[in-house]
This record gives sequence, C-alpha cells and structure tokens, in this order.
Amino acid sequence: MKFVLFYLPTVGTKKQIESRMLPGQNTQAYQSMLYQITEQVKAADQLGYYACAFTEHHFHIEGFETSNNPILLSLYLGMQTKNIKLAQLANVLPFHNPIRLAEDIAMLDQMTKGRAIAGIARGYQKRWADILGQVYGVGATYSDKSETDAKNRALFNEHYQIMKKAWTSETFTYKGDFWNIPPENLQFPMEAVRAFGKGLGDDNQISEIGIAPRCYQKPHVPVWQPFSFSEETFRFCAREHIVPFMLNTDDTSISNLLRAYQEEASKVGRELALGESVGVFRDVLVAKTDEEGKRLAAGGNGWVWENWFHPLGFGEALRRDGEKGQIGGDFNTLYDRGFEYVGTPDSVNFMIEKLVKNHNPEYLLMWQYPGLVPHEDMMRHIEMFASQVMPNWVD
Repeated sequence: MKFVLFYLPTVGTKKQIESRMLPGQNTQAYQSMLYQITEQVKAADQLGYYACAFTEHHFHIEGFETSNNPILLSLYLGMQTKNIKLAQLANVLPFHNPIRLAEDIAMLDQMTKGRAIAGIARGYQKRWADILGQVYGVGATYSDKSETDAKNRALFNEHYQIMKKAWTSETFTYKGDFWNIPPENLQFPMEAVRAFGKGLGDDNQISEIGIAPRCYQKPHVPVWQPFSFSEETFRFCAREHIVPFMLNTDDTSISNLLRAYQEEASKVGRELALGESVGVFRDVLVAKTDEEGKRLAAGGNGWVWENWFHPLGFGEALRRDGEKGQIGGDFNTLYDRGFEYVGTPDSVNFMIEKLVKNHNPEYLLMWQYPGLVPHEDMMRHIEMFASQVMPNWVD
C-alpha cells in the first residue's frame, strides 16, 4: 500500500476562524501554515511516505482549505524535499486553460525530476466555480445529469484530451466542441519556426503546436482523480489509466466501484487485481491513546466536516447501501461509519487491516489538518504512523 498525505490546508486556528478574523487573508496565519506543512512534509519525505497532495479551491478567506494553486504548493514543497511525490487533488479542469495547465504540470515534473502527479477534477463549489467558469460558460457540477452537469463533463473530457495530446505529442492538433488548436488561418511568417522547429506550412500558417518542456516522466505524469462516487467516473478512470480516489465507507459501495474499475480496465487490456490502481480516502491521525486521537480528530476533520463538508453534501460518502434519509455530520457519525482512522498505532493498524482484507486498495489518502491539530501533535502522528503503522502495509 502507498500512503499519501492530503493537505487542504487550513489557515488559522479554530479560535481564529470562529472569531471571523478571516485568517485566509492574514499574512501571519498563512506563513504559519506554510511553516507547518513544510516541516511535516520534510519529515514525511525522510520517513518514506509515498506522496503529499493539495487541493484547488478559491476565495477561502474563512480559512478552510486555503489552497488556490496546488501546483505552486507542490513546487514549493518539491524544492525542499528529495523523494516524496507531489500531487494535486486536484486541478479543476473545466476552469483552466488546458494548454497552460499541461505546461505548468510538465514544468513541475521537470523541476522535481519526475516527482509530479497530475490530479484532475470537475469542480463542485459554486462560489468559485461559477465565477471562474464564466469564460467557458460552465459552472459547478453535482453529477445530477442536468444540462450544467453535462456541459461541465464535456468540457472536462475535452480539456483532458488536449492535455494528453500536449504531453505525449511532439506537435499536435485538436478540433472539438470548445477548442480548435490551432485556429484556422493562423498566420505566423517566422522563418525561425520553419528552419528550427515544426508546425509552419508553406503558406505561413501554423498547422501544429507543441509544448515545451514536455514531462520528465514518459509518456507523461501519472494522473489521479478525486473524489469519485459514480460508476461512470470509475469506468472512465479505468479506460484512461487514471487512479480514482473514493470517499465511500460502505463496503458494498466500495466493492461495486472496485469491480467496475477492474472490469473496465480489462476491456482495454489492463489486467488488475481488485483494488489495484485505486485509492481510498480517510481521516488518519495516530496518537498515544484512542481518546487523544479522537479528541484531536474531532477538532480537526470532525469540526471542518460538520461546518463545511457536510453542508456541501459530502454526507453521501457515509451512506450505507440501500439507506434512506439524512446522514449526520458530527464526528461520532464519521467515526462510527468508518471514515476516521484515528487512535493508537494498534487501533489504526486494525482499521487498515480490515480495509486491506475487504478491498486491498493500492493507495490510502490520509487527511491532514495543520492549524486545527497542533503542529507538535501532527509531527508526532507523522512519525508514529511511519514507524508503527506503515511498515505493516508497505510492499
């Protein structure tokens, strides 16, 4: 199993957020966050964690998940580490220029000599998605088969195909519903392009383009996609060699998605064991006692979940097969339904053992909450997990 630290990250303490001081805009609070994640990721690098990852969300002046550019955060940490891989979970494709994004990720991969992982997602938070998506006439999606959802998915798919072409082709063209690369009759009478490059026709029109640099890894960087609930998404990921990450806690739901991925992968010549090339997402925190672990986690993910993620609809991740009605958003619900892998090393080992026995995912994505969980407790957790949990599950 490969272990990945996932940072949103939170800027400010619980008290600062509750006092409405808008810690996301506070320089000292932001600098404190950078210091804490730097020390934690540097420790994780030395202790053998597989990767660290950051999200993309905008306008989070409240302090929740203040991470508007995961590529910059990846580069910032990449320049201070040696081995740990650097992922974005994720870049929200419908609201990016796909060529610029492909270039940025290729640069990250070159600058870290092959440690970049590209994360892609569709975008669900309307506050920022509907604002930044105006240029493409698309907004946030709730995977509800609506017209907005369909357009979001179409743009996501087109942007992904453009990025793949940019990464894998010396020069390329693309014609789709949204993009025409290059546009017709693009005049660029530059003899230097004809003499030293490619893509300039005898009529002085640009016929193809290529990005520079291309990825350090070949044919391109690995691609991950969070956080998937639908069989359609898992089948797409299987066809495209993408690693999907699931939030689900119900064993039946997990098994159904794993089987769908394995089945679809086989159709394109990928013979995988059940759980291979798939990740599971959990809140993970190791402490000296179970009581301490629960207390710290309740003030970290437990508090953020109840105030932020549950109102956004993430309770669906906790729904049991066939269950109807509302799902609670408090920490006890999260713990009872298996989202919280918290407590002593023995307790967390037992939880992972059950996950491996039932589903055997290749990746465990571990939610981290600096700021809300004190830095010294985070550092102790990272070390204890690496020394007393990780050795039992790393291949």
